[in-house]
This record gives sequence, structure tokens and C-alpha cells, in this order.
Amino acid sequence: MRARKDKKMEAVKVTCVKKAFPGPLGPEEVLKGVSFSLEEGSFTALTGCSGSGKTTLLHLLAGYLKADSGTICLLGRHLQDMSPKQAAIFRRRHVSMVFQEAALIPSLTVEENIVLPLVMDTGRLLDQDRLTGILESFSLSGKLGRYPAELSGGERQRCVFARALFSDAELILADEPAAKLDTRQSLELMGALKECAHTWHRTVLMATHNLDLAQICDRELEIRDGVIHFL
Repeated sequence: MRARKDKKMEAVKVTCVKKAFPGPLGPEEVLKGVSFSLEEGSFTALTGCSGSGKTTLLHLLAGYLKADSGTICLLGRHLQDMSPKQAAIFRRRHVSMVFQEAALIPSLTVEENIVLPLVMDTGRLLDQDRLTGILESFSLSGKLGRYPAELSGGERQRCVFARALFSDAELILADEPAAKLDTRQSLELMGALKECAHTWHRTVLMATHNLDLAQICDRELEIRDGVIHFL
């Protein structure tokens, strides 16, 4: 586990970011000058009505999309200064994107799904003590040999976040991760995400339409009319 730092750094800084998409009557501007920052080790909810631009913003932060204008600085690196190859490598090593459906390989066990990205990328040997600590944090102890089909929906999502921790991703972007979970599973997942931020010192930004879950986060940002409102 990483040592706790006394002084928190700025993990994300977004300045005047705009993004438009082609429409039947011309470009349709979704983001109209978004600006905000996130401290490392923070857990932030990103809210807004359907179509407000939550997923677009997450995809910009992950480097899947390129902003029309403005700047995005992640962990001290400016995305606009990176080539597509550099952005892909940066994302693989520092950013984890989690979607509604848990992206697990069905033919691999829980352990294999968690360790595979880091082992393939770095060739690093398995740190069993670290893996055990992460599994305990996510209430997955005893599930190592199980396959995704043998897990509940909540367990599959916690497995994805455990993989993000084990891969050393400093920034975790979650797009409606609790959308298909029941209330109990959603609350368990929120506890796991708080663990990511407060115990493992990762920066977590979660898009959600569930305002009850948003209130559990440290902070809430709302996208409305193409800009960020601080709640």
C-alpha cells in the first residue's frame, strides 16, 4: 500500500474544454467550456441528465476522444501534447476506465483477470501480499479461483476495480458502474470506491444519475448546459 502523503497534489486539471459532434443542422456542442480540478485521493461524483456530456467528458479524460479546444492535464501531463501512441501507453499505465458492464475475460479466473494487465504490460512478478490486501479491501477473499460467471454483478464490478488498483492506475474513471446493481450491491461498490480513494490514494471520478449515490462521494460536479456546476 502506498504511504499516505501529507500534502495532496492536483491529479486532474481541466480548463475551458469544448467538444462538439456533427448534427443534422451542423455541429452540436456538448461541452461548452468545462473547467474543474480534482485532488489526488479524492472521490468525486459527476452528475447530469441523460445526454448532458458525462460520458463524453470521461472519454476525453481517458484519451479516447480529443477535445476541440481547451486543455486536460492528468498527473502533470498534458494530453494534447501526446501522440496517439503516447496517449495509449499513458492510459494503459495510469488511467483505468470502468463501464456499466464489468469487462472481465470469461475464461480467466478472478486472480488471472486482476493480474493480467500489469503482468502483460510490465512483466512484473506477482506480488501476492499486495494482491491479498486488495482482495480483502474489496471483499473478494476466497474468490480467486472463481470465474466471472460464478460471481454476482456486484462482485464482478468490484473485481474490475481491484484490477485497476493492482495495475497501479492513479486515476479511475467510472461510467455508471452501479447502473445495473441493486441497492445493496450499489452500496457495497460505493464502499469499495471510497476504499480506492481514501485508503489506496487513487483519484476516482464516477459518472452517475443516482443522486443518492452521488451524496456518498466527497464532492459532486454537475454538467448542466455544457458547463460544470460545483455542488
